[in-house]
Amino acid sequence: MENLEINVFGELQILVNDLDISQTIWASKKKTALLEILILNRQRPMSVERLAEMIWGEDEEINAENALKTLISRLRKDLEENGLPGAILTIPGGYMWNPDLPAKIDVFRMEDLCHTLSNVESLDPDVRDQFEELLHIYTDDLLTNSSLSKWITPKSVYYHDLYLKTVYRYIDLLNKEKEYGDVIRVCKIALDIDAFDSVLNLELMSALLNTGKSKEALEQYQNTTNLQYTHLGLKPSDEIINFYKELIKGEKNSEAEIEEICEELRKGQPGAGAFVCEYAIFNDIYHLQMRNLKRLDTAMFLALVDVRRMDNRQMEALELKQVMARTLDLLRENLRQGDTISRYSPLQYVILLPSVENAKMVRMVIERLKRQFYSNSKNAKYIFGYSVTPLVVDD
Repeated sequence: MENLEINVFGELQILVNDLDISQTIWASKKKTALLEILILNRQRPMSVERLAEMIWGEDEEINAENALKTLISRLRKDLEENGLPGAILTIPGGYMWNPDLPAKIDVFRMEDLCHTLSNVESLDPDVRDQFEELLHIYTDDLLTNSSLSKWITPKSVYYHDLYLKTVYRYIDLLNKEKEYGDVIRVCKIALDIDAFDSVLNLELMSALLNTGKSKEALEQYQNTTNLQYTHLGLKPSDEIINFYKELIKGEKNSEAEIEEICEELRKGQPGAGAFVCEYAIFNDIYHLQMRNLKRLDTAMFLALVDVRRMDNRQMEALELKQVMARTLDLLRENLRQGDTISRYSPLQYVILLPSVENAKMVRMVIERLKRQFYSNSKNAKYIFGYSVTPLVVDD
């Protein structure tokens, strides 16, 4: 009996006695598609009509039944020549993968592992081995290069979500054991699969902080928010923003004299231009300024700057990153040190302008920024828009 292993996460791979025979099948997209369908439905007979519909769609010029017979014959021949006779069975009205053919198929092993691990409450050695096996099996989404995307995509989403759900369970159990080093390792493995997942990013940052790696946690936060803004066009989740607020507070493990604190504060000299911060900090600064607004009898304004393409087309990730970086540099360099800037959305910056006399002066400032924006030839195809409003204290 041949030793058969089939992998469908990533590209289709068929190993017969450790020899990959996939290249033989890949020569024909139709043969590959037929094999993918039969393998993923290994316990289900597939009718001629259903197979023809999935492979040829609504192509009325094809005699689907005859074309399918020919395709089955060629696929069987390829499999037989590579040591897999009897892999495809003919049944009344259709075909199916031979369920009695001994084979290790990664997708079904992964599904069994996930269901087994869904209710575990502790990490004994066997459970750990099963979680680690899952991490080893699921290295990519389902059949990433398949021509059957319409049929594959829902299945791929199902297995992707099942994988993440099980990884979350592993991380929860590792956190209970305070095994933060393993949490970091598992998160990094899973983030190679889904770099945008908020739960994984938050767990990684928390584990880094728990192991005293606050600098790495901050770097991970910055990487995460950049990904969210530039690739998904989304603001980071509230949980991630709140984590950042806790992170920047720092950890003080001992009491200090006031002179020591003053010396520490003096080391952080303010940079030139306006202050740039995360939106969570911007929000705190806003509330602090509002407390002083009535007491000091001063005016304060809020400005919102947005940058868009003139043709209204959506920007690619790199383009968005570059134009928003140029805009931030312009705002920071040309506003005062007492002003505060933060990224509010992928295309917008929000600006806090304290101690400004009136709305006319604010508009003069922003119009000056607008002229400088257009003076840069790299911004020729973009629109610099803005709105301004006075901030009023609630009595």
